[in-house]
Amino acid sequence: MEQDIPGLTSIKTSQKSKVRSMPRSKGSEYLDLFLLEKNKARLEKEKKNVEKRKVQVEEDLKSIDQEKSELESMVAGEERKETAGFQYKKLVPKKPMKLMKIDY
Repeated sequence: MEQDIPGLTSIKTSQKSKVRSMPRSKGSEYLDLFLLEKNKARLEKEKKNVEKRKVQVEEDLKSIDQEKSELESMVAGEERKETAGFQYKKLVPKKPMKLMKIDY
């Protein structure tokens, strides 16, 4: 789910502020520990995903900056530097598609 409103995740809810409609009963400590561990595991997994995404975004920004500088140099009349490889794959299939006639 994409959130378009900035600051939407920092809104205080009853769950985030630990407000309960009923007081805690005795013996529910194990349940609370279990829920806290599940929440901690979920947040750690989300943190790893965010870190991976951050690395990917930084790499994309570097490639955009490199391509931008190459295009600016071409516009300025300088020779284009040849890169080691083209970063985008061609969308042309290697083999021709197999076709089959279907009569209705």
